[in-house]
Amino acid sequence: MNTWLQNYWDKSLLSIITIIISYILYKYLIKLIYKSIKAFGKEIKAPKTVQFFIGIIIAVFAILIILSIFDIDLLPYITGLGISGIIVGLALQEPLTNFISGILVMTTRKLFEGEVVDINGITGIVDEIKINHSYLKTFDGKLVLLPNKSVWSGTVTKYWPSTVRRVNMDVGVSYGSNLEVALKLIKKAIDEEPLVVKENVNNFIAFKQFGTSSIDFTVYFWVERNSYFEAINALAIRIKQIFDENKIEIPFTQIDVHMK
Repeated sequence: MNTWLQNYWDKSLLSIITIIISYILYKYLIKLIYKSIKAFGKEIKAPKTVQFFIGIIIAVFAILIILSIFDIDLLPYITGLGISGIIVGLALQEPLTNFISGILVMTTRKLFEGEVVDINGITGIVDEIKINHSYLKTFDGKLVLLPNKSVWSGTVTKYWPSTVRRVNMDVGVSYGSNLEVALKLIKKAIDEEPLVVKENVNNFIAFKQFGTSSIDFTVYFWVERNSYFEAINALAIRIKQIFDENKIEIPFTQIDVHMK
């Protein structure tokens, strides 16, 4: 009995040592990966996801080592499952599909942490990619868990593939306005607004329609990510101010009623 107890404690001690070594190895691999990526002048696009998957891999190896320490052979248990194994396999089909899809999403660089994306009609910032789900934080404070299968097979729209993005703004002027003057003033507002990007991009104005109360144009201009909303507001204010200074009217909806 004492021999069995001693043997049990020895195996338990080896198991604890295995867990400690696995944790140290996990930390070391993470640091090594970070240093290696940094040495090449790059950065990890999905640090949380990378840490999660490395942790899963090391944990699996640690469990297998601990099982071997205790001389536990899983083969008889797996063989003994029989028809139950088929049922379990069918039950695990969806999670396995999501797991494989998650790996594909990562390796093909379909998603990165911190990206602003639209996935199948849901818009938000990618927080983390896990085994079964990708975590998406919406702009109204919600956390949406999307199955990796739907992410991999679905349509992903990336709103900021680069540091700048084009914005469309509709501007209407009254039918009594001089259109040539109005277009020159809008162009002047674009050129004078410091938050509008002007290098290596094309800002322009295009006719949209003869509206019910105004002649409408669409202003196409580029802004940087870190000043997206600020730039839109600044240009709108500048156009309104320059129109007021030059007596160009931005009309509101009007209805003429003719009485007989």
